[in-house]
Amino acid sequence: MVEVNSISDAPVAKPFQFVGGELCLDFCNTVGGKRGAIARERLKSYDDFLSWSNQAGLLHKNEAESLRRQSTRRPAQARTVLRRAIDLREAIYLILFQVMQNKSPHAADLAQLNVELARVLNRLQVARSGEGFAWRWIGEAETLDYPLGPITRSAADLLMSSERLGHVSRCEGDNCGWLFIDSSKNQSRRWCDMRDCGNRAKVRRHRLKHRPSKHVH
Repeated sequence: MVEVNSISDAPVAKPFQFVGGELCLDFCNTVGGKRGAIARERLKSYDDFLSWSNQAGLLHKNEAESLRRQSTRRPAQARTVLRRAIDLREAIYLILFQVMQNKSPHAADLAQLNVELARVLNRLQVARSGEGFAWRWIGEAETLDYPLGPITRSAADLLMSSERLGHVSRCEGDNCGWLFIDSSKNQSRRWCDMRDCGNRAKVRRHRLKHRPSKHVH
């Protein structure tokens, strides 16, 4: 579990990475490092949450700015939404972590997910989309917790898809626990990003291979 006691209100613009292959996995990956070891919270303010939501495509820039202005007028509510977001994120992560180990998720984590589902599903509507139909979120980012809707539905959809769920993997990096959908042919992907954790592992293997051997005299 990630400690969130250090959450602040200071807006800090930061870039986020999106390597999970599912919205809910990218949201789980808003923690740097590895849970249970050296974990670094990246959602330290409601502004961080809005920045991630904007980069994830959940909010247009003007929608994010509108919510940011609302959050300055209602800071207590913004902090509550941020806490809900982090609680939801950790519940999703723990559910998936248990599933990856072929274990049953804890009831409390499923309950946390279902609480958010109950809050947001009434915002879904069926709408025309091209020649067919698609889900549409109503509300147009009018509430501070608007981004939680798509995140929650992404997690529920993933859990309902046995095929996609079976392809969820965790990065093998020494100090990384990011989740991703392994869509490789033989499910052999080991790293969240070959250019990041994969490259560091490659460099480490090279150094170990070429390390001078110690001779005993």
